[in-house]
Amino acid sequence: MKEQFNEKLRNLEKLVIEMGSAVEKQVADAVEATIRGDVSLAKSVITGDKVIDNLEIAVDEAVFNILALHQPVAVDLRDIVGISKMNGDLERIGDHAQNIAESAITLIEKFPGTPISVIPKMCGVMRGMLKDAIDSFTQKNSDLAVSVCERDDEIDQLNKDLFSSILAEMIKNPAIIPASMEIIRISRNIERIADLCTNIAEDVIFIRIAKLIKHHRKNP
Repeated sequence: MKEQFNEKLRNLEKLVIEMGSAVEKQVADAVEATIRGDVSLAKSVITGDKVIDNLEIAVDEAVFNILALHQPVAVDLRDIVGISKMNGDLERIGDHAQNIAESAITLIEKFPGTPISVIPKMCGVMRGMLKDAIDSFTQKNSDLAVSVCERDDEIDQLNKDLFSSILAEMIKNPAIIPASMEIIRISRNIERIADLCTNIAEDVIFIRIAKLIKHHRKNP
C-alpha cells in the first residue's frame, strides 16, 4: 500500500512540474510579446491558458484521489497540502500572464511606440523568481526557495517607482493616460506573479523543512 502511495505521489509531483514548465513558458511568451510588440505571440498566450487550466484540474483530481484512498498523515500529508497550494498559485500565475498578453495587444494595436523601459527590468527579476521557485521544488532545495522570498521586495520597489514615474508623466500630459494605464496594469500583473512565486517558495519551505514563514520571511 505504501509503494502504491509513493508511486501516486511521484506522479503528482511530475504533474506539478509539467504545470510549472507550462506556466513558465506562458510568462516568458507574455513578456516577449510585450517587449517585441508581437501580437501573434500575445494571442498564443491567451489561447494557451486553457492548457494551464486543464493541468490544474488534473493536479486537483490526483490530490483528491490520494487523500481519499490513502488518507496520508504527518510528512506525507504536508507534501500533499503543499503541492495543492502550489497548484493554485501556478494557475493564478497563468492568469496573470494572460492579463499581460491582453495589455500587450492593446498597447501594440492602439498605442504603438509607447515606451516600456522599466518593464524589461521588472520582467527579468520576476522571471528569475519564477524559475527559482519552480526549481526549488524540483530540486527539493529550501535555500533556493528562501532566496526567492528575499527578492520580492525588489519587485515591489520597482512597481512603486514605475507607478510614481508614470503618474508624474500623466499629470504633465493627460493624452498618455490610456496607454499609461496599460503599462501600470502590466506592472501590477508582474508584481502579482512575483507575489505568487513567493507563495510557491513558502510552500516549498513548508514541504521540505515544515516551517511556516509567511509572516516572518526574513527569519525562515
